[in-house]
Amino acid sequence: MAPTEIKGFYVLPLKLTGTKSIHYIYFKKHESKGTANDNRSLFICNLPISTDLSTIKKFFQKVAIGSTIESFINSLLTDYPEDIWINLTKLTSDLDLVDAVDEQASKLPKNCGIVAFIDKASFTLAFNSLKKLSSSLTECEWPIQQFTSNYYLKQYQKQILDPNSLTEEVSQALIDFDKAEQQSIEELQSQRNLVDEDGFTLVKLASTVGVVKAQSKMKSKEKQDFYRFQLRQRKKEEMNELLNKFKLDQEKVRMMKEKKRFRPY
Repeated sequence: MAPTEIKGFYVLPLKLTGTKSIHYIYFKKHESKGTANDNRSLFICNLPISTDLSTIKKFFQKVAIGSTIESFINSLLTDYPEDIWINLTKLTSDLDLVDAVDEQASKLPKNCGIVAFIDKASFTLAFNSLKKLSSSLTECEWPIQQFTSNYYLKQYQKQILDPNSLTEEVSQALIDFDKAEQQSIEELQSQRNLVDEDGFTLVKLASTVGVVKAQSKMKSKEKQDFYRFQLRQRKKEEMNELLNKFKLDQEKVRMMKEKKRFRPY
């Protein structure tokens, strides 16, 4: 006899519509502390292909009549052929590029989802119904979509981006990135003291004037040192200038020693 529970997950066999295959899903109570869906969410693993909110609602209308579903969060990995999902937003800036739902979906394993019910009573009704079906190994019919030519045509059309909306999104993303970069520069300049050409620290009130001067100086520096050979040449000139100053200081010290006016302490 097939097991009805594996490592805390209940096993439920499914009959896919239009096929003779048996598909198994694994479910348990979703434990999420401090969230709005606490104690009324269901975690389901190994969901059938093309599962969405409408499919979930149709299924629970058959197996748990009276339970009302509020939302369904599907894993972002399900719609991607890659085996590993890398969140590149963590490696760039601190911009809030995704909302709470997308962030939660990015952490879910592939072919997994979270079903949130409208209240605890609806969750209890659905959870107990699934547990009863699992204990008896009753094969439930899953309302899988029909994969016709129209289905694949719609999936292909979803991948085509609208040029106008894409242009707006890219422009807004660039504006947000520039704002964040500008804010980082201002914070960096306000946290450190400005130093003049002779190496002396300038002590003055924190104001936007110093920040603007530092930014203009940085912009001119970026234009000046755009090419690598310019940067190497400038570094070389600075080193020669420092070396000449050091030699002049040595000569001054030697002359002061000869005149017996040099007092190091």
